Amino acid sequence: MPGDIINESRKHKLIRNLVAGHQRVMSTKAQHFRKKVRENVKNVIHYIDRNYVLRENDKAVKPSQQKICMFCGSSETITKEHIIPRWVFSKNTKAFFTVNLNGLDQSYNKATIPACAKCNAELLNDLEKTIQGLFENRDVATDPFEWDETQEIIRWLELIDYKFQVYNITRKFLVRKNAEKVDYLMDFPLYMLLQNKDYSPFQVLSAIRRALKRLSVAKKYNRLNSLVVFKTSNKGFHFFHTIEEFIFLEFPQYQIALFYFFKEEFDTTEDAHKADMEIIKKVY
Repeated sequence: MPGDIINESRKHKLIRNLVAGHQRVMSTKAQHFRKKVRENVKNVIHYIDRNYVLRENDKAVKPSQQKICMFCGSSETITKEHIIPRWVFSKNTKAFFTVNLNGLDQSYNKATIPACAKCNAELLNDLEKTIQGLFENRDVATDPFEWDETQEIIRWLELIDYKFQVYNITRKFLVRKNAEKVDYLMDFPLYMLLQNKDYSPFQVLSAIRRALKRLSVAKKYNRLNSLVVFKTSNKGFHFFHTIEEFIFLEFPQYQIALFYFFKEEFDTTEDAHKADMEIIKKVY
């Protein structure tokens, strides 16, 4: 289990840095990416609806062979974007996560979604490099993240949540080997069958639309206290995630763990810490 919470209020840090005039100038590439996301939300949602949500005569439609970028909607030079970057799990091809719905294991290395080469280069790779740079050679107990750094981490975690949403809508429901098959469910996307969600097609598309909107928001001031940062001495990589609710990632190579609430807002990180510990005790 992760160690002590990094206990300084994000709002206090925000005020301190704004007064001192240390606000970071937003990256031109990141601004362009957010603009493309905003302008193409309808196109991406329409594609997802027509290819993965729509049913005709009570059967799933066959998805188009033409893939699009799940960020900007482009169909040019489509690449595979890892949901969890390979550096996070030290490029271990045997590392996996388990889909609770059907109990199947999925390799992190093979869990990808479509993204155009341009989006990949303009934000996704740049953001990952930024996050790695923030984590390297840092003791978060004595050198906590500044408010602008916290925003970048939040942006990155929201990106992972969106990628998981796309992944779940494009994957069909499967069962473990030797398990009883449920023929009626075999052509349903995982997303629509998630436990404790009771998603309708409309709700699924609305959730994905909200996730895309989060990616298009530049300033995360009201989200700062929803991120809890721990210093950890654990040796193993840990991860758990519930769509639109929370995510936990533990990085033994950096002695850092993160817990982030996607929708809940808190007055202080101490309040967020109390809430996240209730979840960690049940799941970790």
